[in-house]
Amino acid sequence: MGLLDSISVGVSGMQSQSFALQNISGNIANSQTTAYKTTDTSFEDLLNAQAAGIPSADGVQATSITSNLTQGSIQSSSISTNMAINGDGYFSVEAATSTDGNGNPTFSGAATEYSRRGDFQIDGNGYLVNGAGDYLMGTSVDANGNSTGGTPQLLQFNSSTLPSGDGTLQGISIASNGTVEGSFSNGQTVALANVSLSTFSGEQFLAQNADGSYSPTAQSGAAISGASGTIVGGALESSNTDITGQFTAMIQTQQAYSANTKVVTVSDEMLQTLTNMTI
Repeated sequence: MGLLDSISVGVSGMQSQSFALQNISGNIANSQTTAYKTTDTSFEDLLNAQAAGIPSADGVQATSITSNLTQGSIQSSSISTNMAINGDGYFSVEAATSTDGNGNPTFSGAATEYSRRGDFQIDGNGYLVNGAGDYLMGTSVDANGNSTGGTPQLLQFNSSTLPSGDGTLQGISIASNGTVEGSFSNGQTVALANVSLSTFSGEQFLAQNADGSYSPTAQSGAAISGASGTIVGGALESSNTDITGQFTAMIQTQQAYSANTKVVTVSDEMLQTLTNMTI
């Protein structure tokens, strides 16, 4: 390896540590974001095969994957439509693709996404929407409140979808089995829908979207209905970010970045010495 190669290796190290710091800063910034999963940074060494057949270091590249899927702690919430997942599973959600002339969301062409963010609240159109703007999906229920199964659909609770004869909807809550229950002015509590959970064979290979939800990939496989986790109504899952661990990683990243700048500086000084030589 020559001096120019040393500079290249040092620069790759600086770039990789900068990328790691970006992930660390995102983790710290989202330490209070509902159900946020820490993004870890992994490093891969690059080898340069020399003419003699002896490999030498040729730099590093950084990649990030949301590999820390440890569940965050579950905290109680005063909002009855908030829900946390205890154990395995993801909510099925959709993001609105546009709005109509009256400002109502439309979902033409929307793809089903998956999220653990359960800070859902009823909006003015009767949809359950979380803090990231994702709309909850679920399945219908029979007269006994049991899920009828099938593909999850957007949940909406308004005059056209609520059962007749029970008066005015007073409130919505979530039972432990994921049943959405409506309280009506006639004193009745009626099962309105069921929130189903999905899981994946290759969960670690899900692609993270800009809003914090996930989309399946070829490596993750398609969604599998019937996850083993349970829904806790009136609760929220906290971020799993360990602030102390992130600050430790930040110090290590800073030191590694400084060491790489030293490699570049020393290599440059050696090149200057070489170019100033006189014969």
